Amino acid sequence: MGEKIKVDDRGRITIPTNLREKYGIFPGDELNVEDSQGKIFLNPVRQSIKKLKYGRKWNTQAFFKTGEVTFEE
Repeated sequence: MGEKIKVDDRGRITIPTNLREKYGIFPGDELNVEDSQGKIFLNPVRQSIKKLKYGRKWNTQAFFKTGEVTFEE
């Protein structure tokens, strides 16, 4: 059985710190709520990672837009 938490007068719960850290849940994150067979499940919403390709060479042009240091061979 899991850890007990309380629901406040506005229906809010606090997810214990150890679970937030374990599952990478941060303030402002969204959770899906599912009701299945008398149980409530909270699942973090994860954004898919998109690969971007700009056609620049990594060694000399990677940081032109950000103002960071560029690398020379």
